[in-house]
Amino acid sequence: MKRVFRLPWTRRRIDAELAVEFQFHLQERIEQFVASGMTRDAAEAEATRRFGDFDAHRKLAQRIDEETMRQRTFQEFIDSLGREIALAGRVLKRTPSFTFIALVTLALGLGASTAIFTVLDAVVLRPLPYRESDRLVSVLHPATVPGSGERKWGLSFGSYEQFRNNAKSIADLGIYQTGGMTVVGEGDAEMARVAYATPSVFTVLRARPERGRLFDRADDYPDTTSIVVISHEYWQRRFGGDPAILGKRIRTAGGANYQIIGVAEPGLTLPMPGPFSSTQNLAGLNVDAWLPVRVNPNGPFHNNHPYVGLGRLAPGATPEMAQREVTTLMKRFTEIMPTVYGGRFMKQYNFRGEVMPLKDAVLGGSLPSLLWAVFGSVILVLLIAVANVANLFVVRMDSRRRESTIRTALGADRSHMATHYLAESLLLCLGAAAAGIVLSTLALKALVAIAPQNIPRLTEVTLSWTSVAFALSLGAFMGLIFGTMPLARRLDLTTLREGGRGLSQSRSQRNLRQGLIVAQMAFALVLLASAGLMIRSFMHLRSVKPGLDPSNTLTFDVSAPFSQFDTREKAGAFHRAFQERIAAIPGVVSVGAVGSIPLNGSYATGCSVVFREGRPYVNGEQTPCVATPTVAPGFFETMRIQVRGRTITWADFEQRTQAAVVTKALADRLWPGEDPVGKGIRTWGPDDKAWYRVVGVVPLLRAEALDQKPTEAVFYPGTSLQPGQRDGSFNDLSYVVRVKSGDPLAFAAPIRKILAEMSPTAPFMEPRTMDDIVAHSMQRTSFIMILLGISAGVALLLSAVGIYGVISYIVTQRRFEIGVRIALGARVAEVARMVLMQSVRLAIVGIVVGLAGAWAVTSLFQSLLFDVSPMDPTVLAIVPVILLLIATVASFAPARRAARIDPLEALRSE
Repeated sequence: MKRVFRLPWTRRRIDAELAVEFQFHLQERIEQFVASGMTRDAAEAEATRRFGDFDAHRKLAQRIDEETMRQRTFQEFIDSLGREIALAGRVLKRTPSFTFIALVTLALGLGASTAIFTVLDAVVLRPLPYRESDRLVSVLHPATVPGSGERKWGLSFGSYEQFRNNAKSIADLGIYQTGGMTVVGEGDAEMARVAYATPSVFTVLRARPERGRLFDRADDYPDTTSIVVISHEYWQRRFGGDPAILGKRIRTAGGANYQIIGVAEPGLTLPMPGPFSSTQNLAGLNVDAWLPVRVNPNGPFHNNHPYVGLGRLAPGATPEMAQREVTTLMKRFTEIMPTVYGGRFMKQYNFRGEVMPLKDAVLGGSLPSLLWAVFGSVILVLLIAVANVANLFVVRMDSRRRESTIRTALGADRSHMATHYLAESLLLCLGAAAAGIVLSTLALKALVAIAPQNIPRLTEVTLSWTSVAFALSLGAFMGLIFGTMPLARRLDLTTLREGGRGLSQSRSQRNLRQGLIVAQMAFALVLLASAGLMIRSFMHLRSVKPGLDPSNTLTFDVSAPFSQFDTREKAGAFHRAFQERIAAIPGVVSVGAVGSIPLNGSYATGCSVVFREGRPYVNGEQTPCVATPTVAPGFFETMRIQVRGRTITWADFEQRTQAAVVTKALADRLWPGEDPVGKGIRTWGPDDKAWYRVVGVVPLLRAEALDQKPTEAVFYPGTSLQPGQRDGSFNDLSYVVRVKSGDPLAFAAPIRKILAEMSPTAPFMEPRTMDDIVAHSMQRTSFIMILLGISAGVALLLSAVGIYGVISYIVTQRRFEIGVRIALGARVAEVARMVLMQSVRLAIVGIVVGLAGAWAVTSLFQSLLFDVSPMDPTVLAIVPVILLLIATVASFAPARRAARIDPLEALRSE
């Protein structure tokens, strides 16, 4: 007896077939014996004697079956699986509308989810690019600055020595500061990014040299040796990968000469915690050259905190243990360094120490939660897409119910049906995952284009194998869900006998479809409310007056070489001549310069204590620590910053009037109710006799950010209180140039040419427009707003499609009922209203559920909102109305079709 094995069939079914065949064969022999004249009892006994009993044959069949199953080859398994997949492909091909809609819907959801997951993985989930990075910690000094709130300062030489020598939980500690130096000699002059670091930074980072050596402890003390370690990338770019690089020298425009002692390994960067970088980068700050910071352990120490502290935990130590040690050590600062850290300063500024995992310090407090929130928004979109496709599967289940019943009646068991349905759903969902991976690649490019620069490592984000596995896993999971949905329903063979009446939708199926629509509406409301809050916040930001006019303005940085201009007077003469030549360019309206461009992030990274003439601060009075940018004439006029009084002119430079300009926010703090013009102010000690004189007041200036309070600042002139002193603080300025019309960047080339003619060693850096700087200051809010807006738009579209599909299907299912109602006299408007109210009821339930979800979710965006409450009544009033309109519009076409049903045709078709 030849048997054909089919993979989806179980051994129990094969045994049953063999048993049935044996019984038929045995009964045939018994009838032959009876026909030959034997009695039936004798015939049954003879047949059993000759052919054995039923149980024996069943056991034999089981043994044969087991042996055959063991002998089946892997190729047979693949062939059988291939047949099922091919069959699933043919089935999906026969229903192109279902296949296309489900594929596109899932691909959109999976593509968006994969793209955001890729960003989340690269920024938040992956470890920092350093060896044993989980042991690295950031060591900083938080302080409460009067008038400015909570700030994070770096370490001083004194705190570095105390923590490094006495904190046992920290195995090693290093400090570093970033800056720039103008390199001259081979090729054009360029500004190289420099890290001034202690040798311990390399040991903390577990860094290795590619050539030569890195700094060691012998380089940690003051001496006369000028040495430098360059990065691998700078070695390749500046020196062409010269193998004889060791021993060569780097010459700067300031006259310094550094001997190259080593080349760092490729990819070595510096981690930059948030307080020290307006453009944080989890991948690290690229450094061209490393110069040693030499700390004298015997002092003298100063209350100056420009250095980033980077530590490596001792074996078995935790950040919490290190924090406790640092807190204990801070209590001894007033005893160990009383002239630097007095009790009044420690109390007034709430000066303390902070140890936290380096990754947390680099990311900052809000960025991970914001990225998780954005990821949650696209997951909501994916859930809406899944709900839509689940509704399609429910419709498809109903349309194929008769087919499934026939298959079951012909002998297909649940395992056979499960394999068939799973093959279809997995093929569809994995195909959607593949399409989603392609879409996510395009989405990542768009994200990089619109994302703010201070999102770490975003420019380096590419689709990884982790992201591919994420998309395929989601696709496989959804395939399993959709594939098992038909198995949750019991098939009734009476369906065949009743000629199709058993194909009506059950109460559980109706509840399932309506529940999916309610979930879609709730998810859509959460997304729409979040996007509405971000839009309101963005509109408020756009309406804020920064106190300056950024239009038609070019800005760039210039560094006058210290070797040529080693005093403020020389640097002032250079900048004056440079401004005059720029002003002579046709199309230029005005030109000015300042030490720090407003809204560029620099105002929030540091401050200086200021003092007022004739009124020393008394005990208990807060000493303001404010921004103190140096300004050159023309800055206020070019930026169109209003000034009450007058601005600083070149005549002030010539006559050394020591004129200064303050903001009204600072004037109100220092001289409340008084006219500040003519008052004395400076940033050094209050006992000195020389003071700068306030000549003007800026009524309003938001230089830190548009969502911050008006800035407290003093704009000092380029002249110092000590004439002729060697000082390079006026060498580096950011220029602003206002033009009549056209693209301001078009003026960069002629200005660069003028600078090269005046000083070939002065670099021309970072040309950009003020419009770009202002837009960048709002970029984080606008980026989140765009992502949430896109998510909300897709959610609305999918929800509308889902409502349309459900109401349309309900109309089809109730065609007979509607026909009866119309035949009994129901008016067309009543029928349409009945259909519309079904969708409205579903929308209302979804809105109620969604409002509860919005209350929980929108609070996550609190840090991004400006002048808007997470439960803004305007947004929460408009969003439900929009959803109700969407639901009404989506159900309009099915309602119209229901109202046009011909009762005779409906009754006849039933």
